[in-house]
Amino acid sequence: MKNIVFYTFLLLILCTSTFIHADRRYFGRSYLANTLPAKAFEFELWNTARIGKADGYFYRFQPRMEFEYGITDRLTTSFYMNFNSQQIENVITSSKEFGFDGTAIEFRYRLTELGEFFVDPALYVELTYAGSEVEYESKIILSKRLGNIITALNVTGEIERDVIANKHETSFELTGGIGYDINPTFAAGIEFKNHTNFNDIYGKKANSALFIGPSINLLTDKFYFTFNFLTQVTGSPAVKSGLDLLGHERYEIRTILGIEL
Repeated sequence: MKNIVFYTFLLLILCTSTFIHADRRYFGRSYLANTLPAKAFEFELWNTARIGKADGYFYRFQPRMEFEYGITDRLTTSFYMNFNSQQIENVITSSKEFGFDGTAIEFRYRLTELGEFFVDPALYVELTYAGSEVEYESKIILSKRLGNIITALNVTGEIERDVIANKHETSFELTGGIGYDINPTFAAGIEFKNHTNFNDIYGKKANSALFIGPSINLLTDKFYFTFNFLTQVTGSPAVKSGLDLLGHERYEIRTILGIEL
């Protein structure tokens, strides 16, 4: 509880800052092909909550601080500081106190000018270091704006390696969303996530789950704020109510606060 209070307080501090508004993020999971302008600098505070397993009580809280910089108008890089905590009762895993959980660096490159073709493409790579674990993530980003309608589709592959044990876990994820600018300040939409875990390097499928839910965005002169709530609608292997509640959670909630520095 004290961790949630701390980050709520931090959000309030950031929201009362005098920074001008940042580039807008319409979805909690899916990226648009947009990149920062050259030499622009942005701070984002992410909070992700994963709630509910097959039995007992499960709550995982994963804050993330992102410092994003526009190298060119098409190439953006980010540095992340990751944090993690778990509160668990009667679940086959252990609780974890809130603490630092590694760093990451990301590069995102927009391949064309926005609106040049029927879809706007971009490429994304991210490397995460967390002690004995190293993660490699790559993503294909496709997005398109049609008037007040915003669409996005992301295809993501991730390889996680335990350096000490020399073991690998991999995943494949497809996310997408459609949003609508209700007015210059407020946008709303719907987003989905289809996530699959594999043993070793894309070996035997371990589990998978499909999530869907609303995503809303608020833009002001000082900041933007995105809220995304996903509910698992089906999963495999199904352990309860047709859901995979061993490899995935029942609910995922994400907020993103962005400020241009």
